[in-house]
Amino acid sequence: MAFNSQRRLGPIIGLLLGLGFSLTSNLINELYLPEIPLYVPWPGTVGLIVLSTFLFGILGTLAAWTEETLPGVLLSALVGTLLSSIWSIITGVTRSGGAYVVLFIILIPRMFYYVPFALLVRSLVNRVDFHPRQRPMAPARRFLPVLIWFFVAAGLGGFSLHDPEVRQSLERMESLMAEGCQASRRSELPDPLQDVEGFTAMAKGDYTYQIGDDPDLLPVQRPFVEYGESEPFIIVRFESGFRFGCVFSPPYIVPSCIDF
Repeated sequence: MAFNSQRRLGPIIGLLLGLGFSLTSNLINELYLPEIPLYVPWPGTVGLIVLSTFLFGILGTLAAWTEETLPGVLLSALVGTLLSSIWSIITGVTRSGGAYVVLFIILIPRMFYYVPFALLVRSLVNRVDFHPRQRPMAPARRFLPVLIWFFVAAGLGGFSLHDPEVRQSLERMESLMAEGCQASRRSELPDPLQDVEGFTAMAKGDYTYQIGDDPDLLPVQRPFVEYGESEPFIIVRFESGFRFGCVFSPPYIVPSCIDF
């Protein structure tokens, strides 16, 4: 009976923790940058919240599925790693073979990011699960630790906020786009946009900003920066299919842009 209760609690706790994290991680950048049209992959913001919450529910289910703690924790971590790797490939800026190799090499180390979540689910299941031989406790009190961890998970989602350098670059990019979209010929464009072939003819309609992972993918000359310096790589995507990229090197004022 206790084992069946454990299996029922696993997905519930996984869903609650996932909901707290997913809400914050998917909304925080939109809240901080309300005027910036950030790119959101399919299935959109609400869809991503629902999907990621559901995936956390699956991981919670797996973590609590086995009677022994270790097999459930390892199974949950392995599945979480595989699913996140697949998602990175699907939504990534690049589809290069090198990206696949890197994901494969770090597959096992990445499991340890999911181990704490699985252990937390097991711990909360043990706290909430009621056994007749134990002293009776009100349901609200038994679920209090889960509620506390819901808010902790929501706080952890705040780490998805873009770095200050990225936020500054996005705001600068939006300023350049506002000026560039008013230009009728190339000579009227801001200097960083003059190297973007076809901007005046094709930069029409709605657009969004996607944050790229590797600025070296953009075939453009840019200032040399010291190792470890942040260089935001911003991809401007138009609904028409036209796109170009800009790399912002310190002091993040004048980017290096080109179509690709």
